[in-house]
Amino acid sequence: MTAGAEEPPAVSGEKERRAPDDMRTSDLYPDAAVLVEDLTLVIGDTPIFERVSFVVNRGETAMIIGPNGAGKTMLVRTMLDLLPPQTGTVTLLGKDSRCLGSTRDRIGYMPQRLDFDRTFPITVFEIMLLRLRKSGFWLNRKAKRKTVLDALTRVHAERLVDRRIGRLSGGELQRVLLAYALLLDPDLLILDEPAAGVDVAGEDTFYELIHHIRTERHLTVVMVSHDLEVVFKYADQVLCLNRELLCQGVPGAVLRPEILEKTYGSLAASYRHHHEHPDEHDLEHDREHDREHDPGAGGTERR
Repeated sequence: MTAGAEEPPAVSGEKERRAPDDMRTSDLYPDAAVLVEDLTLVIGDTPIFERVSFVVNRGETAMIIGPNGAGKTMLVRTMLDLLPPQTGTVTLLGKDSRCLGSTRDRIGYMPQRLDFDRTFPITVFEIMLLRLRKSGFWLNRKAKRKTVLDALTRVHAERLVDRRIGRLSGGELQRVLLAYALLLDPDLLILDEPAAGVDVAGEDTFYELIHHIRTERHLTVVMVSHDLEVVFKYADQVLCLNRELLCQGVPGAVLRPEILEKTYGSLAASYRHHHEHPDEHDLEHDREHDREHDPGAGGTERR
């Protein structure tokens, strides 16, 4: 825990803040776009992650970091009800993730990768139509094409609309997947390592594009990332995961050397860089963000 900071209340509520029987926990967090409570995933006999709880407020960008095998992708999939948890609940945009109904269309999801037969003769436009399934492939094709082109234009990929999906480069495919996630004008974006497959030179541009879209459209973003430079530059809060949630808070406040060591173990040295010791201006910005969200708090280390 950050020195001098009070530990923020647990998501499920401290004793003095316990919700009455007729009040849901989510009522205590009216600004929450994402509310994860006591989430545990076990596959077979193997615990993937345990007792994970956090809140992401509307309009924030939260980034999940951790080593390979830490459970990051599994956490995202569990949040989306693609995997059933052993315990816990997830609330997305005010709805239980197990019964989202029409709210599901307000959530854009971009997986880490898309596995497909690259010889299959399907175009970007036809892939995008799958997201517009409600009105059927055979109706209002002109209107649908405009909707698809608008989404592709947001990610600067409109020229790819008639390209075979198997002929896309790694960076082009990631832009198409991002456009797919944006197609129905979501309020919440959940992105699993969105720059996977993008060359190093294009990564900064791609993350800047996501940040621009988030700011322009006032979206909430939950993103898995391995890049601490990106975390410090764009995240309002960071979640350190390695089978359990080890820390959460403003990056400049919680990503100290000992936390990186705890999160990454022997690999911690490879993740250290100059952002490990942000300048005083950055620290003051982080403190101001904390005061706005939880007066007196500067982030939480999980012991």
